[in-house]
Amino acid sequence: MFSSIRQGNLFYILVKGEKPALKIGQVESVSNPTPKYPTYTPGQPFGQQPEMIVDVKVKYEEDIMDFQKLPANGEVFAYPNVIVSDKKEAISSEVEAMLQTSKRTLESVPYHESVIESCDDILKTLNPQFAKEKQQEEKIGSLETEVKSIKGDLGDIKEMLMKMSGNNNNTNKPNNK
Repeated sequence: MFSSIRQGNLFYILVKGEKPALKIGQVESVSNPTPKYPTYTPGQPFGQQPEMIVDVKVKYEEDIMDFQKLPANGEVFAYPNVIVSDKKEAISSEVEAMLQTSKRTLESVPYHESVIESCDDILKTLNPQFAKEKQQEEKIGSLETEVKSIKGDLGDIKEMLMKMSGNNNNTNKPNNK
């Protein structure tokens, strides 16, 4: 629990995004637990404890990072791009969940490619203009491929002609002796 963190404890920071990264810092300080909502809440039954939060300062390399409003009785907290915890196991679970999500996404690529292809076919049926545009795109792609092939062939022919003209120049030179 964040409320039981002490100065010097390890603190795990998982940075999410395209290239997830793990930062392991040391706790510099922890605030005393304070109520999340400092004023009396009329709907709250008498005797029920309010939700408590703490602020934690963590030293990572030379930087001091400030994590505010962590739930005092929580072990892991997720910000939009960062997940923090004082428990290695909690961060490990988060990493495994990210890994599984990405694997499922990659496994679904063929499905989505098939959906795109089918939707294109349906749109061609529903909208003749769309069909015409797609056909033009395919023709242009085909022409680009042909032009690249012709360029390569012309380069080969030019190279052969250069070699042949070089050989002819050497054999046709008169000997001036």
